[in-house]
Amino acid sequence: MADTSFILWVRQFAQPWLTNVFLGITALGSVEYYMVALPIVYWLINKRFGIRFAAFFAFSAYINSALKYLFAVPRPPEELRLTVQEGYSFPSGHAQGSTTFWGFLALHLRKGWAWAGAAVLIALISFSRIYLGVHYPIDILVGIAVGALLLGGYQVVQARIPQNMPLKTWFWGGLAAALALYLIHPTGDGPVTVGFMLGALLGYAVEVGTVDFSPKGTLTQNALKLLLGIAGLFGLRFLLKPITNQLPGTTGDLLRYTILGFWTACGAPLLFVGLGLAKSEKHTLTAPPAA
Repeated sequence: MADTSFILWVRQFAQPWLTNVFLGITALGSVEYYMVALPIVYWLINKRFGIRFAAFFAFSAYINSALKYLFAVPRPPEELRLTVQEGYSFPSGHAQGSTTFWGFLALHLRKGWAWAGAAVLIALISFSRIYLGVHYPIDILVGIAVGALLLGGYQVVQARIPQNMPLKTWFWGGLAAALALYLIHPTGDGPVTVGFMLGALLGYAVEVGTVDFSPKGTLTQNALKLLLGIAGLFGLRFLLKPITNQLPGTTGDLLRYTILGFWTACGAPLLFVGLGLAKSEKHTLTAPPAA
């Protein structure tokens, strides 16, 4: 697993401009990228698809973190790395994340160009991790495989998710699932992913039960929604950290990302409706339809 021969072979082609290109590509698999991309789907395109997308992606990130801590494989030696990267190596979070993110979109669109685009992006993001010297090839292959398995599992499970779900069931079901996942993996990115998933699911339930905003809007409205929503998301992420860090263990991360998930699914939409940037379409709560 710790064979560096392929990394060294790739490194012979390294050039400063090429390194900058791959640094840009690898950023497409960063937490910050997904923190912007997923809300765009929810706020501007289709919130019922968006909440399933966000919950599935957060669960995939949770599985990746759990596997990393289970195997605890160190990354390649620091002298081989062209970027700063901490944490464990196996399996690759970038490879698994790009597989689940772009694969989920391709499954929803069901177009040849979507599958081709997903394949190219997954390959580029995954290869960037080897070029930058932060992953072994086996990390990449297993990351892609785990992502593909999760996509397959979702296709089976989503057909059994009820399309109409009472608010109380949605609330307590999400709370129970999050608590169980946190107790199983309370370290690494476990609290972060569980917190965001919990906040988003509960936020969705509250939002649909109160205003049920419509993502449709003019170009100006959508631009303002995106600006305010993202500013609030990253602002809360920054401002809450010194406060939640005072809590014991990893409960601070759990609370902080629960608030971030709730802001994404409920807080920001309520703000949009209040400012006249989105319309309310309040009706009975339904579980978001399958992708």
